[in-house]
Amino acid sequence: MNVRRTRSTAAALTAAAMLLLATACDGQGKSERQPANGPPTTQSATTQSASTNAPSPSRTTTSSSPSGSTAPSSMQYLSELDPLTSTQGVDTSAATVNGTGFARSVTQTANAGGPVNDAEYNIERRWQKFKATIGLRDDSPSGGRLTFEVSADGKSLYKQSVSLGQTQDVNVDLHSALRIKLTVTYSGQDNTYFYGTWGDARLEP
Repeated sequence: MNVRRTRSTAAALTAAAMLLLATACDGQGKSERQPANGPPTTQSATTQSASTNAPSPSRTTTSSSPSGSTAPSSMQYLSELDPLTSTQGVDTSAATVNGTGFARSVTQTANAGGPVNDAEYNIERRWQKFKATIGLRDDSPSGGRLTFEVSADGKSLYKQSVSLGQTQDVNVDLHSALRIKLTVTYSGQDNTYFYGTWGDARLEP
């Protein structure tokens, strides 16, 4: 009887122990599982934040390069520009030199009282050539003689003296100069004005 009672007790204790172990394992499994509609885990929240901060390819923009400077036109007449400085001013009306009319001219006056007249223009390094036909305007006094000079950025590039009834073609390389200066000089003793004309004075690329 005592042996049977001992075996029965041992079996009951073993069964109780197994029940407790099964209960503990089931509770641990439930604690590790989250309900389907529960809040997201920390890892999924971190992933969502990183995805939000990442740049969207559709918003990526490419900066455009600055547009280049506008190419100069075929030519620019100086009569259409205002000089930056001028000793005695310039006349941009049409002029007749040695019997030839020039519709787009720059004329500068000079005499014994004001023997030097210069006009300087800003040409913005856009031009390579300066061209004109120089001479005394036909309404200048007889016997007059003027010296015409072209300078660019302070450097003399052309210098020529002409008398009334003469003309001379001018073709000067400017080398992309910033400024061009036209100078007319009278070296006589007459106080009557002489008119030095740059016929069709123009800038070319």
